[in-house]
Amino acid sequence: MPRTGLALALGVAGTLLAGGGARAQTFVEVRSGLTVGNHTSTAAGLEWVPALSHEVRISRRLRPRVAVHAGYVRTAFGCREGFCRGREPTVTGQHAAIGAELSQGWLWGRVGVLYGTTRVGTEGETPQAGPGLEAGAGLRLRFGRLRVGPGLSWRRMSADTPSSADHAVSLGFDLGVGFEFD
Repeated sequence: MPRTGLALALGVAGTLLAGGGARAQTFVEVRSGLTVGNHTSTAAGLEWVPALSHEVRISRRLRPRVAVHAGYVRTAFGCREGFCRGREPTVTGQHAAIGAELSQGWLWGRVGVLYGTTRVGTEGETPQAGPGLEAGAGLRLRFGRLRVGPGLSWRRMSADTPSSADHAVSLGFDLGVGFEFD
């Protein structure tokens, strides 16, 4: 992950934790699952070659149904068509993420912005850091302070290099485990 993105995520996380209030809750969540996607420079369509993706987020509840979050997101998916034929590399994005989440009962929905790099395989040009967008939704079952549940995610990530302006789009299904601290 670029140092700028990591510094941004850590700064936002510190800001989230610094606030207070009787109703405020700090929540840490780890999610992992399978993701498929498309990278424009590969000349392939949506690739149904899943790879393992994961994320770690910290959030702070501002209102009963509204929270802000920051964290680290690693998105990965395989590629077999287009220019990937014969090589079958993994497309990997590493991003800092910040955004907002709405929740009602067991349901949650999230939107946010990403900043980081996305690359195809391990060869080729060094990727340039750039912005992205994300959205997600899912369920959270409560077991005391522990929260567990499935989710779906969509991400659009910058995949620029010094010689091209590309992007990648991913769809993921994951399982999350989280814990409320206060």
